[in-house]
Amino acid sequence: MTALRTALLPLLLLTLFVFGLGGCKKTVENQTAAWKSNLKTVEALQAQYPGFKPALQARIDEAKPIHEAASSLEGDAAVDKLSSANSTLMKGFVRDLERVEKLTKEVREARVEVTAKAGDASLREGAKVAAADAQKALDRTEAVLKKGAKSPADADAVLKKVISDLETAKKAIDKVAGVQKDKKDEAKADKDAKDKKAKDEKAAVADWKCEYCGKMNKHDHKECGGCGAPKTGKK
Repeated sequence: MTALRTALLPLLLLTLFVFGLGGCKKTVENQTAAWKSNLKTVEALQAQYPGFKPALQARIDEAKPIHEAASSLEGDAAVDKLSSANSTLMKGFVRDLERVEKLTKEVREARVEVTAKAGDASLREGAKVAAADAQKALDRTEAVLKKGAKSPADADAVLKKVISDLETAKKAIDKVAGVQKDKKDEAKADKDAKDKKAKDEKAAVADWKCEYCGKMNKHDHKECGGCGAPKTGKK
């Protein structure tokens, strides 16, 4: 039985390898579908960011001939050409435009949250500074997105700067949020310690019940008045 398993193992691994590759293998069909989806994405970005419309149109004009060239090819050659068209269409600033939208939302949400969770005066001041810097970064981002860029090269440059600006603002907010969390955890630990101390002190002055005979005894009695058993443990 062991010998059979040993013999079948390489075949099983080969089967898994082949099917694993097949699951993510590029085909004419899925690359064509990707092209249609990507083209819709770029057209939506043109509508959303009119200032970048010239740069986005230039990217479409760059990718379309590559896509059209695939129609005269077959098999892997067609797949490679379609894949190249998709990569050309979506590279650089196009992906960055999508990322800026997500990052802007994250900075806005983090800015509100860090301000709302500020506790003592020092935390409020840190949160106030981080929130103000974040708002400046958001304002700069809005201005850049409104102005746009005429060419893909210009769009690549301005959006790289925007993303760096937003990421710096987000890191500053995250740092303040980290300090807030540390202080909150420290305060909770202090409260838990005080609660435990109070509980122990209360237990120390509470009357106690003998574990052996059940008689109640005064807190300062070391032995049970009924059976003589010690305060803790049985007779």
